[in-house]
Amino acid sequence: MTFGGFTFASDVLLGRVAVFYGLAIPAAENETSLADFLRARLPREPTLGDRIRFDDVELVVRAMNGERIAKVGLELAPHKRGLAFMSGSSPA
Repeated sequence: MTFGGFTFASDVLLGRVAVFYGLAIPAAENETSLADFLRARLPREPTLGDRIRFDDVELVVRAMNGERIAKVGLELAPHKRGLAFMSGSSPA
């Protein structure tokens, strides 16, 4: 179950989101876009609805423009969880 959902342009920097939401990310990821962060962690080309969990949020592919991630959703989770990949599904 998630408690909040927000949508960002895919080129928003992960570091800016991390500071705002108090997320723990490696310093090397500060200048990484949300789209690039997602792409680097998905086991295949992204599709609408793909999501990864890290810290206490999930990043979700909310819109695609061809093969490019256009919008990224951020969903707040009730507790911290490890990084995981889930194909177009909600957490159990």
